Amino acid sequence: MKSKKKILALVIAKKKSKGLKNKNIFKIRSKPCIYWTFRAAQKSKYIDLAMLSTDSEKIINIAKKMNFFAPFIRPSRLAGENSRIIDVILHSIKWLKKKKIFNYKYLLLLQATSPLRTAKHIDNAIKYYFKNKRDDKETLISVSKAPKKYFWLIKKKNKHIKFIFNQSNNFKRQNNPDFFLPNGAIYFSKIKYLKKGFFTSKTLFYEMDKKSSVDIDTIEDINKIH
Repeated sequence: MKSKKKILALVIAKKKSKGLKNKNIFKIRSKPCIYWTFRAAQKSKYIDLAMLSTDSEKIINIAKKMNFFAPFIRPSRLAGENSRIIDVILHSIKWLKKKKIFNYKYLLLLQATSPLRTAKHIDNAIKYYFKNKRDDKETLISVSKAPKKYFWLIKKKNKHIKFIFNQSNNFKRQNNPDFFLPNGAIYFSKIKYLKKGFFTSKTLFYEMDKKSSVDIDTIEDINKIH
């Protein structure tokens, strides 16, 4: 084992995708998108076991060529449009327990669509979590800073506009507070409390730079990298 924390990393990827077809295997810098997540997990100093959950044989073949642990093909009931990520995670944990190879306390979830998230990001996020957590129920997600203009978000109320946030800064962008968006790159939790989800009132956030936070969903996202 690489650490005493007993960290299980789970890479998740589906065969079908709505926004960009085959986005998980779309070529990014001459490699399938998911290749970069596999490589980041393999280079981490703190991950004890990294495994894949997917319903795609093509993705499994990519994993096997990289010697990445891909022990099963995900059931179709967990690969639908409305399938819950927590159910995918629990399925993988159940499989490991059934095979009597489960000895982990923490779960690191890595989505295949964050190709610029590196092993350094992963390891720094893990270190940040253990340095800052106060109790075991705390979770962690990665975020990136949102544009300052997001403070001016409006919604429609009857025929008029209504600001989402209270406006008291005379519309000077530099006076707007900082907001952050989940970037989908890193999720971390103690397995014992996973059923409550990653987003709770006790969720820490690990900030990543905007460039590294690209989440592949459209061709425009691809263009941000090339």
